[in-house]
Amino acid sequence: MYLPDAIQAAKAEVLKHLNNLPELKEDEDEKNLKTIEIIYKDISESKHPVSKAMENMDGIEEIRIIEGKK
Repeated sequence: MYLPDAIQAAKAEVLKHLNNLPELKEDEDEKNLKTIEIIYKDISESKHPVSKAMENMDGIEEIRIIEGKK
C-alpha cells in the first residue's frame, strides 16, 4: 500500500476492514455476482468503516493531487 503513514494518520485504512470477505467460486457466476452486490451495498453504507475510510482519503494531500483535486 502506498502512503501508509498518511493513510493511517487520516484514518483512511481500507484493507484492514476487508479481512472476512467470502470466497468467490469458479463457475458460480450468478452466485458470485450476488455476493459482490451484497458486499458492495454493505461497505457503501455511510456508517461502514470502509465508506468512512474512503471519505477520509480526501483529506490526504497526496491523494488529492493524484486525483486532480488540487
